[in-house]
Amino acid sequence: MIGRLVRFELRYWLRQPMVYIFLLINLLLCMGAVSSDNIQIGGGLGSVYRNAPEVIYNFYALMSFLGLLMVTAFVNGTAIRDFTNNTAQLVFATPISRRQYLIGRFAGSTIVALVPMLGISLGILLGSVVPWADAERMGPTLWNAHAQAFLLYAVPNVLFTAAVIFGVAIHARNTIAAFITAIVLLVGYIIAQNLIGDLDNEFLAAMLDPFGITALSQVTKYWTVADKNTLLLPMDGPIGWNRLLWVAVSIVVFVVAYRRFSFHERARKGGAKQGEAASASMAHIALPNVSRHHGTGARWK
Repeated sequence: MIGRLVRFELRYWLRQPMVYIFLLINLLLCMGAVSSDNIQIGGGLGSVYRNAPEVIYNFYALMSFLGLLMVTAFVNGTAIRDFTNNTAQLVFATPISRRQYLIGRFAGSTIVALVPMLGISLGILLGSVVPWADAERMGPTLWNAHAQAFLLYAVPNVLFTAAVIFGVAIHARNTIAAFITAIVLLVGYIIAQNLIGDLDNEFLAAMLDPFGITALSQVTKYWTVADKNTLLLPMDGPIGWNRLLWVAVSIVVFVVAYRRFSFHERARKGGAKQGEAASASMAHIALPNVSRHHGTGARWK
């Protein structure tokens, strides 16, 4: 059943233009940043190849954070669809379990939210071959750097955002609440970055960053130009521990939301409201006035 729900979400969203619009936005931004100096993502590139591994990591780290609102659109839309379409009670009346329902919906929307992140790699690849790009500033295409960046940054960052937004959405059942939460995450992270930067303990600072940008900066700050052009990220340092920590936090957030969600509680509330509405409608029925006659004419009737 979980697999069927995941497939349903994939089919539903892949028919929506929003997926491809978001993917195109990421593609164009990254293509422009690689092929031109007029667009920058995370600062200037200096003497580093414009498609170097270090550039790929930075693009994925920053774009998966800035794409927070994109993730919110998919996850919130999935979480509240049954409630906004007034089909929740029909779904809850089926044999589907709470575990199947929530995991299927969450997994499906999270996978869909990862699709626009592929636009980052597509943009870098296209930006390195467009006619107006400076070929001398381009290095070889390192596919393992793209794969590592996607797995280390796109997946954990989308998972964390999706867990928080999904937890809010299934309880608030309100689009405004979900997007306010996303904006709070966005602004709160920017403020927290200033506070984290003042910490003397660099490892702690790296661990407190849910999007892994601080850890990336710490690992690559002493890299030479040659290192940035060729090296992959080491997994035995702050980046590996940071990613494991925030994947675990994401799972905990989802589990808390899962345990607080109840089919039965919502069914009782819905049943009570329907009962109250029925009673109210019966109370307002106007009954006709009946005149009783007991004379001789009434007997003949």
